[in-house]
Amino acid sequence: MTEPATRAADRTSTNPKERITMDDSGFSTMLARLSEKSRDEYYNPYTKFTWPDTVSEDQWWMNPDYLTVSGTGLIDDEETLKALARYETVNFFSLHVHGIRELMIEVAKRIHTPDFAEYNEYLHHFIGEENAHMWFFAEFCHRYTGGIYPEAASPLRREGFGNLWDDVIVFSRILIFEEIFDYYNSRMGKDQLIPDILREIHAAHHHDESRHVAFGKQLVKRLYDRALAADPDRREEIEKYVKDYMTYSVRSLYNPQIFRDCGVGNPLAVRREALSHPVREAFHVKLMTRVDRFFVAAGIFSTSWGTEHVSA
Repeated sequence: MTEPATRAADRTSTNPKERITMDDSGFSTMLARLSEKSRDEYYNPYTKFTWPDTVSEDQWWMNPDYLTVSGTGLIDDEETLKALARYETVNFFSLHVHGIRELMIEVAKRIHTPDFAEYNEYLHHFIGEENAHMWFFAEFCHRYTGGIYPEAASPLRREGFGNLWDDVIVFSRILIFEEIFDYYNSRMGKDQLIPDILREIHAAHHHDESRHVAFGKQLVKRLYDRALAADPDRREEIEKYVKDYMTYSVRSLYNPQIFRDCGVGNPLAVRREALSHPVREAFHVKLMTRVDRFFVAAGIFSTSWGTEHVSA
């Protein structure tokens, strides 16, 4: 795919120090640098971790400040909260596994096709790294719990927007997915409260995701500009879809099964109250701030996502 260099006047950002797009030479340089880092920092996921025989249930598997009920007062019993931390970790890792599987399928469909030829080398690294992530998230769940939670059916259609817009949708979903989980990974990877093996898994994932996010933002912007030039009439529809996917992604963190599994009465009511609690809505905005800001700066959103999309 060849495109004219992006003019400086076309670059938009809420942060004057942030460049949302770069010209072709800059993008090619970034791809080469990311590929080099992937080669230099490669690790074997099957030998990287020393898996303990057990992981203590007396420890917090997730920092309580990041639980879905944090700040709500809905659960105040520490034993129940520690159980919730275990099940939320399983849900978190399960979402990783299902999300990674989908993104690998979508990327594999596009690699070595004309429109994605210039990205081939880095996409190979991307698929390899995501395969490693899927394995170690699932491995933790199968070793220390009953396995992963099943995938929930998404109410959002995944394709049918037209080839160019489908590309935008796929890589926007990937970017949202990566940004949400990197928010947690970057914090849990340094958290001395949680068991060593969990801290190591979070840190390993965060290390790789920083490259994926950098690539994803530049790619989404380029794909969006290409699709908009060819079919500008779908702009509002695409904005609504991406915002709806952000809402869906936040809601998926509140799996009702986690409340059932830790013995909470009326799990659906607890989920509903937690999801719509003002403290949690403020957290959702914080969680999504970075990717929301990107979509606005890139011109993909006319207005920011905001809390109105969460609790509905």
